[in-house]
Amino acid sequence: MSDELKTFNPKDIIQDKIDMKSYAEKLLDALRADTEVYELIKPLGLTNREVRENIGRLNDFREDYNICKNCPGYDKCPKAEKHISTYVCKDGNYLTTRCEPCKKAIEKAKIDAKYVFSDFPAEWKQSTLKKLDLSENRRPLIKEFVNIVKGKSNRWLFVTGNHKVGKSYVLVTFANEFIAMGLGQVGVINAVTKFKELADISFKQKEYFNEQVHALCTLPLLIIDDFGEEYKNEFIRDSIVIPILSERNHNNLPTFFSSDFTVKEIERLYSVGKNGGEIRGKQLGKIILEMAEKEFDLTGASIYKK
Repeated sequence: MSDELKTFNPKDIIQDKIDMKSYAEKLLDALRADTEVYELIKPLGLTNREVRENIGRLNDFREDYNICKNCPGYDKCPKAEKHISTYVCKDGNYLTTRCEPCKKAIEKAKIDAKYVFSDFPAEWKQSTLKKLDLSENRRPLIKEFVNIVKGKSNRWLFVTGNHKVGKSYVLVTFANEFIAMGLGQVGVINAVTKFKELADISFKQKEYFNEQVHALCTLPLLIIDDFGEEYKNEFIRDSIVIPILSERNHNNLPTFFSSDFTVKEIERLYSVGKNGGEIRGKQLGKIILEMAEKEFDLTGASIYKK
């Protein structure tokens, strides 16, 4: 056998014996010094002997607790087992560890359950009104939203402005606040993808089509993003867009729009078809203007609070 291939000897990598007693004392000192964690384990009624016998498990809990305490955010979880928190509990004479979803995961799950449709970046669900810049052209929009959620107004919101001024972000923030206030489920759809999807399934998957349209008609809050950018034909206008908006209008359900176009431009864009296209386009515009009354132009607004 070659001299290079020697039999493995633990002494080659472990030079010194570990002083387990000293190591355990260090863990005990760390546990005692962490008063917050110490208070959490006090109700377990552990004896000094039980603490010493379970110091490794208790120290793991202490470390895990402090990672969660200083959480950098759901998407930045530093743990190997993402979004899981550990707890210690006593089962008879034994101390055991229990694993559960962390608070951030539970909060996210509750929010996700309220979003029937969510066509936007997932991280936007963390946005709140406190994070928005209260620019001069944004304040009237926020004020109107507050009136809506307080029941002082049943108006719709139609938000226009240049591309990439934060129209979509602001409306998703409103949806988050709507959910936080316990006002019900919401849907945020991208008009380009959702209306095409509905048109594609309208004949081959009629039942699913009807379920989707019903949901869009009855959601406590519906947000239609990028309205006007979608492909337009008579079927999309007469069997999807107008029926949904007419039903929501009839039931006074809040409906918000973000668009690069004005309502009048939407009217012209939807005046498609040879038979009464212009009339149907005006009907669509009338529904929106009756409920929204005015348009909010966010051109030049910032997304985040300064």
